[in-house]
Amino acid sequence: MTHGAAWADFDGDGRPDLYVTNHLNSPALYRNVGNGRFEDVTRKWFSSPDARVDKHGAAWGDVDNDGRPDLLQLAGAERGVGSEPKRLFMNRGDRFEEVAEALGVANPLGRTRMPLWFDFDRDGKLDLFQGAEARFDDKTPPFVFMQRDGKFVESSDIVTFASRTVPFCIVTELADRGTPDLVCRISGKGKTAQVFSTARLPLQEREPLPATAFEDVAAGDFDNDGYLDLFLARKNPVPKVAFAKPSVSEVVADLEIDAGNVSKQVGFGFRSTGKLTFRVAAANPGYPLSASQIHLGVGGAHPSGMEFTLTPGDVAAKGLASYQPGASDGLYVGFTPPDQWQVLLSAASESITGGKSPYQQVALKVASTAPIEAVKAIGDPPAPEEAPARLLMNRKGRLVEESDRRGVNTRLVSGMNVVAGDFNNDMHLDLFVVASGDIGKQENLLLLNRGDGTFDVMAGAGGAAGDLVGVGDSVTTADFDGDGCLDLLVASGGSMGRSLGLPSERGGYRLFRNLCNTGHHWLEIDLEGTKSNRDAIGARVEVTAGSVTQVRIQDGGVHHRGQNHARLHFGLAKQPRADKVTIRWPSGTTQELRDVAAGQVIRIRER
Repeated sequence: MTHGAAWADFDGDGRPDLYVTNHLNSPALYRNVGNGRFEDVTRKWFSSPDARVDKHGAAWGDVDNDGRPDLLQLAGAERGVGSEPKRLFMNRGDRFEEVAEALGVANPLGRTRMPLWFDFDRDGKLDLFQGAEARFDDKTPPFVFMQRDGKFVESSDIVTFASRTVPFCIVTELADRGTPDLVCRISGKGKTAQVFSTARLPLQEREPLPATAFEDVAAGDFDNDGYLDLFLARKNPVPKVAFAKPSVSEVVADLEIDAGNVSKQVGFGFRSTGKLTFRVAAANPGYPLSASQIHLGVGGAHPSGMEFTLTPGDVAAKGLASYQPGASDGLYVGFTPPDQWQVLLSAASESITGGKSPYQQVALKVASTAPIEAVKAIGDPPAPEEAPARLLMNRKGRLVEESDRRGVNTRLVSGMNVVAGDFNNDMHLDLFVVASGDIGKQENLLLLNRGDGTFDVMAGAGGAAGDLVGVGDSVTTADFDGDGCLDLLVASGGSMGRSLGLPSERGGYRLFRNLCNTGHHWLEIDLEGTKSNRDAIGARVEVTAGSVTQVRIQDGGVHHRGQNHARLHFGLAKQPRADKVTIRWPSGTTQELRDVAAGQVIRIRER
């Protein structure tokens, strides 16, 4: 299991290091030791890292402005009705000290998802937003914590959300140059997002985005006109019967029954002549499935456990036990010679509509010694999870839908996560999308900017297509080897929602090094606030080289489930230097540098 990653130079050696949450397993901190290598220093820096806690997003931020990044780790709330403290690890230079409760951000009732550090009141100290989903009871934990005298105070009056589900926000700039905006994903009351100006408190809501569901958002000036645009990665809901094919001899299936399909056949069929190994897991803990509820063949024999082996010659597997959808309870497996298999799920309607659980959900993994072919759903046909992305171009503060004519939907994918970056250093922002259904991983998508804000699909995602195992989770960027080319870390151990369990198997982290053999120049910038917060989150940076001016917003790197390395990266194409670098700091002051040589990382300190 993965659930995101967060990059920062925690030890101050100039190289981006990596923290991964690993969801229900132990987290890990990897120190970048140079030469493309990492060292696991978790036990050295953490006295007692959380192991089985339901960990979600994490983000680095210099909470006390001492030059050392601190780390916030969010968590759930025991199935949405309990409590689980969040963790704030202060960087002491040789270790991390956990201080969340002492500083007021433990928020044990929060069903939290992704944090965001941001200086809401521009006092030079980072405040905190804890993205969260609504609890399953009537409790309403806070979203915003303001930093006051070295501690944090719950501050619900800072921003008014239209929902109690706000899993993440990003920092960008959509209207007034030099004034950051927050774009927040929400759920409920006919809205899918809210946009807030941070010009004054409480935050004022801007004109809404189109009401369209999305998984993640990337902000960037894709046509270099000085205004930040938005790309929305999207997917359709997973159908009641969903599949993944990790290999030619494997299939993963996820079957769900609720009040809408309790009286229908729900299942799937396939062909195979090999010896089959079945693994079965019930994903709903409130309505478990046992081996005694698995019925094999016409006689309905029960296997000895939730993992069992069958062959086409097994007498016990032939035929299918009779059952009545909506009245019978259990999983039914049967074989019809010479090679046809069926798997059907049924749940008693009283258990679904009036019992202790609102649904039954079962995941199966079938592995064969021969190819598995002709996999198809029984019952309602599966609906595609692939969905058109949306590219909203910014026309001086007004967002205009231009997705199709700009080529972002030439290849439709089920988009789980997205980052923008100039991956070939040609001065134009590209897009990388982690493609995956809730059940099965798809080939990732790299959209290369032609130079005018239109995009081409790169074959094999430029080498980062990834494999088809696991469930797509997130992608983050960092120039981990210091060669001036943005690299990618893709997580495919997604384990939320329907994918909890078997479908996320064999997922993990894949680090893709960008060879970037273009001969193009580059410039990377670290910002250090003095009057502003030390991380300079909210700053606007413009780099002019030749006739092109590029814009970046220091957003701290945060998006859904992940945190990119916050170092700002600019491709300069054939330009050997930047003619001008302009920074508008969160404090309101403006700073300018001239004639900056390419091929270096520079630190700019607020004057």
